[in-house]
Amino acid sequence: MLFKIEHTTEYQYSEPATESFSELRLRPRDSLRQSVQRHATHVEPRVPVESYVDYFGNTVETVSVPFRHHKLVVTSECEVITSSFLDALSGLDLTVSEAVQLYKPRLRELYDFLKPSRYTSHAPEVIEAAAGLLGPQQNFAAAIKALNSHIFSTYRYKPGATNVSTTVAEFLEKREGVCQDFAHLMISICRCAQIPARYVSGYIETELPDTEDNYSDDTTERLIGATASHAWVEIYTPNHFWVGLDPTNNIFEGERHVQIGIGRDYADLPPLKGIFKGSNAQSLSVQVKVSRTGKNEVIED
Repeated sequence: MLFKIEHTTEYQYSEPATESFSELRLRPRDSLRQSVQRHATHVEPRVPVESYVDYFGNTVETVSVPFRHHKLVVTSECEVITSSFLDALSGLDLTVSEAVQLYKPRLRELYDFLKPSRYTSHAPEVIEAAAGLLGPQQNFAAAIKALNSHIFSTYRYKPGATNVSTTVAEFLEKREGVCQDFAHLMISICRCAQIPARYVSGYIETELPDTEDNYSDDTTERLIGATASHAWVEIYTPNHFWVGLDPTNNIFEGERHVQIGIGRDYADLPPLKGIFKGSNAQSLSVQVKVSRTGKNEVIED
């Protein structure tokens, strides 16, 4: 699928800010699943936009406004081709224990995705869930798919029930939250079972257009999530693929997902963060337009 995406963030200050500095993580990734055809970032007031690649391979843009301004408007425009990706789990016939053994030669490169992080947890209740859902003798592929389904059916998607600082323990107690919470819980359970898992941020096409295409992943229904920001999970498999799963929708990552970045958890991937000098009072508005303009072929591997 070819998507056109426009993401606009606007900060309004009650009194002029004397200067500000911001980091943007809004440029989608290039990967086996997607290709960025065009990307541009526009800033008001007009200042240079610089960029670098962070530790996880994500593009980070930086914006510095060294003079007085009443508002800061950042618009990211891009065109991305997404493709369905053949299921790398289906050919695996091994147990969770056997999979864990096969990870050992790569423990150094997988270290960040095996340990607790700011928003993920090895709390007792998570360890207990991992023992039941990802037991050593369970079939690896079946258990991963069942975990995705379990989180989808056990917890309720409810915008506003949680916020960006909600922990896994709080989500387990509330049993309702947003895609970020679903992803953090799944990552935590996988890591407790010694299965590498990482956080993915991006966009999702929640509504189908009036003229429906035939999707190669057969996802032809409304999906749950906020178009402005979605989160899901990638699991590292013993055959050396990162496989995307979306527990909020109980599906694999497909053509209607657009990746922005990957990391240990949300803390590594805020879309925009920064500081400014001036009055404490400010207002924030975010607008995202995701429109599909065409279809692409399945990637064979």
